[in-house]
Amino acid sequence: MKIQQLEYVIAIAQAGSITSAAKNLYQAQPNISIALKELESEIGMQIFWRTPNGMVLTPEGESFLIRAKDIVESMHTLESDYTNRISNNIPLKLASARSSYIASAVGAWVEKIRPENRINISIIEVMTNNVIDCINSGKADIGIIRIPKNQLDIYSEQLSNRKISYRNLMSFYMKILIRSDNPLAKYDDIPFEELKNYIEIVHGDDEMNLFGRTFINKDYINDDNRNKICVHDSGNKITMIDFIKNTYMWVSPSTLGNIIAPDHLIVKKCSYADIEVCDIIICKKSKENNRIVKSCTDFIIDYTHEMHLNYKKRFNET
Repeated sequence: MKIQQLEYVIAIAQAGSITSAAKNLYQAQPNISIALKELESEIGMQIFWRTPNGMVLTPEGESFLIRAKDIVESMHTLESDYTNRISNNIPLKLASARSSYIASAVGAWVEKIRPENRINISIIEVMTNNVIDCINSGKADIGIIRIPKNQLDIYSEQLSNRKISYRNLMSFYMKILIRSDNPLAKYDDIPFEELKNYIEIVHGDDEMNLFGRTFINKDYINDDNRNKICVHDSGNKITMIDFIKNTYMWVSPSTLGNIIAPDHLIVKKCSYADIEVCDIIICKKSKENNRIVKSCTDFIIDYTHEMHLNYKKRFNET
């Protein structure tokens, strides 16, 4: 049995056919077919049923796939750990829900890395469930997800089943970001009903009622007649707030003082937001002790805890 054969099994299971797996792996289809037949013959077990609709895992094949993924992942982690020790490479893939402070945290971590290290880091913003999929599939080494705190037990079980570990970054209630010359700035606690008179900056991928009922208030309803601007990039959302008067955006408290420099942008409380939200950092359990993953994860946790503590002190929040 060879690692390459296990990688072929994983690729076939993901793609649903040998043809698609061969294309994804840039391999010749006959090579993969032969390798699969040799593996099935060697272990005396059929891993896939060949059907008109593609390759389907047998019950035994499903169990085999789970163990194959663990072995391949462990081998890749082992290889990465010791290759990095020799080469001083810093490769890291991070997937995050829309938490703009994460970019500042990673940036601060990179500043602490020795200059002779070769940096190769990628950060993508995706929805929480996509972050989990990225970690589970190995497309990302570290993930940050945002969930309602009352759903933590549900996600904890889901992550445990996928052999993903998690650590809490911070818990908070969503706030309102505005310009200091916005009429809403006169309120210490902005009334939710006042927001209908202003332009909301929203993320273009979000279904606003679902977002609102998940992270703001269980009875949240976003009237289609409300003024809004949909933007697909976090940086551009900040730019919109900065340049357009009388706009607002729901943000985490960490936004202030970490990704925003202009003094005329301020964060205000809105008691209507009564759902406690938590940000969580995740990674595969097999990668917890990878020196790069551990270094970055530990730094992000310390950075976030200090950042959130400073925010609460600044605004006298408990």
